[in-house]
Amino acid sequence: MFSTIIGQPQAVEVLKGAIENQRLVGTYLFVGPAHVGKATTALALAQALNCVGEPDAPFDGCGTCYGCRAIADGTHPDVRSAAPSGPSRTLRIPQFWPREGVREHPADRAMLRDLHFAPVRGKKRVFIIEDADALNDDTANSLLKVLEEPPAYAIFVLTAPSTNSVLPTILSRSQAVRFRTVAAPDIEQALVSRHGVDQAHARFLAAFTQGQIGEAFRLASHPALLDARQAVLDAASDLTSGSPLIAAYKVADDLRKAADKLTAGRKDDAAESQRTALTHALDMVLLWYGDLLRIVVAKDSLAPINADRAEMLHRHAAGYAPATLARAVAILNDTRRYIERNASAQIATEALALQLLALPRRK
Repeated sequence: MFSTIIGQPQAVEVLKGAIENQRLVGTYLFVGPAHVGKATTALALAQALNCVGEPDAPFDGCGTCYGCRAIADGTHPDVRSAAPSGPSRTLRIPQFWPREGVREHPADRAMLRDLHFAPVRGKKRVFIIEDADALNDDTANSLLKVLEEPPAYAIFVLTAPSTNSVLPTILSRSQAVRFRTVAAPDIEQALVSRHGVDQAHARFLAAFTQGQIGEAFRLASHPALLDARQAVLDAASDLTSGSPLIAAYKVADDLRKAADKLTAGRKDDAAESQRTALTHALDMVLLWYGDLLRIVVAKDSLAPINADRAEMLHRHAAGYAPATLARAVAILNDTRRYIERNASAQIATEALALQLLALPRRK
């Protein structure tokens, strides 16, 4: 339902206005960062168009009728979606049009197999294509006619990171609706009220996911993240506690082991998963150093992100000048870029630990 969409008031206003004024277009392109609610809003649009109940707000879904529940469950016959699949993460023609003999995409499950039939249970047929930037030329060309002139009862919703990331032929046939990252306080509040996350953990997740509310919700459902975070923060504490340089190799090893715990719930291949996990561990360490910098510069006027370790943070912060902490943040950002470019995890983390432990401390 539109009423459950967090942090996207402009996008919701555009869509509700189009429904109210009966000016829906045949093809929408939802553009914005990953995990900010584009696919969720596409489902909310489908609910608003196919609701048979009594919604609390006009031009929205009620959330409880057959149509709304079936759409939320992914079982409504008139609402279908497709997303990139396989190692190449591409959208292939058999996902949309029936092709015999394709085991990965059976012909009877092709999204557009019965496009030219009117809705079965609802008022509109809604076809959602996630990550439309993964459409190659052949697949995109097979869709151009229906995207330009879909049947009157059909709506297409495509999602992508930006207008520049999709083929011009797709863009020219779509109306773009822009999405943005969600403010950290909004994510924090939603985690507490909707998912029962405790305030301290919600505050951390809201900062850690950097406006990606879908990622915050995903991580909140993985208890292993709590253990992983504690392990990462233990390593971060060792980096800022004045340990001797000889401890750098152990701290680096501890950081890599902590990062391994962050692969929970991911579907990437092994190498990609390890690289992603390590960059996320470095993001946690960046939040730690960011907290130290806040304490040194702003004293007690700003609460630390890692509020559950406030006492330890204050103790460590006393040993650093602001310029030194700023240098540490720069070193961490450089290391993160090296990891993203396939640098050796062992070499990168050992170099990181050596540099951070060598930073000067106040007497």
